[in-house]
Amino acid sequence: MEPAPAKAKPQGRLLVSTPLDAKDELEERLERCVGIVQSLTNGLSEREANDALTANVCKGQQQHEEVCLGLFTLVLTEPAQAQRCYRDLTLVNRDGMNVVLVKINQILMEKFLKLQDVPRTQLVWLVRELVKSGVMGADGVVMTLLKQIAASSTSCWSRSISHYRPFTWVLKSGMLIAMSVYTYLRLIVDHGAPNLLPLRQKEVDFCISMLREKFMECLIIGRDLVRLLQNVARIPEMELLWRDLLHNPQVLSPQFTGVLQLLTARTSRKFLACRLTPDMETKLLFMTSRVRFGQQKRYQDWFQRQYLSTAESQSLRCDLIRYICGVVHPSNEVLSSDILPRWAIIGWLLTTCTVRGQGLRWSI
Repeated sequence: MEPAPAKAKPQGRLLVSTPLDAKDELEERLERCVGIVQSLTNGLSEREANDALTANVCKGQQQHEEVCLGLFTLVLTEPAQAQRCYRDLTLVNRDGMNVVLVKINQILMEKFLKLQDVPRTQLVWLVRELVKSGVMGADGVVMTLLKQIAASSTSCWSRSISHYRPFTWVLKSGMLIAMSVYTYLRLIVDHGAPNLLPLRQKEVDFCISMLREKFMECLIIGRDLVRLLQNVARIPEMELLWRDLLHNPQVLSPQFTGVLQLLTARTSRKFLACRLTPDMETKLLFMTSRVRFGQQKRYQDWFQRQYLSTAESQSLRCDLIRYICGVVHPSNEVLSSDILPRWAIIGWLLTTCTVRGQGLRWSI
């Protein structure tokens, strides 16, 4: 008698996995928290369910975290219940949503590429709700979310993030204003296809409004703002702003003396890093700190397949080169070792560009 075939591992609702993948610890924990919430609320009316959840979170820190993470996971995996679960979350939470913000950041930094489509969409929705609710710390989550808008990406979830505009209270954060403007000015260049023009117009309108109304906050971008504006200066609305920048600077702000003021301000590495997704950044840092010179081909081939295989993705090369030059600074020990040098990676990025001249043109 033949043994019965092994049962296939059930597919989770949060992360994409294959039958060969081990169960993800984070997903497993979040599923347990969902089970706790459901066991507390099954068969109860909305008011009774809220009372049961409130009573449970009052028992201690562990119970509070379990209920909050259970409701958070239901928001991501059950769109039809998202509004009610978010309302319950705001009612039972006792730490200013800190446990949720920490988990969102962890997912954005470590698990975003593995998220299924529904949780990805719901995560953007949840961030929007946190911002609308005025949750302190939501601006940091927005900045992490902005890193996930890869240059040249035309995927549906990337477009949904690009449609996102921070609400008024978040715009009190000077760094978030500057980071958003830096991100969208860079994306405008890649959104010139006819089907993306409506999206590009939203990005143009956002950047114009911020540069006109919050120019001193945008000034902290430094000299890279000049480069970004020059790249989009042929767009009519941007051309008017570009002329004001050059010839009538005080229209933008009484404290702004002219383009020289921008050119003398160094651009922080935070801005250079914000145009790479966390996964890209991790892979590049690995190559520049762990891979030996001469053994880099398989890592470069993987990176090429993952991020640089389409014509639309070629403009990403300038962001990668700028990151390597401005952010990656190996120690003297690494520089004197046989670790892959930065110039070799830059040479590879320039010589493997699939669109003639694209890599050089955008890296200037």
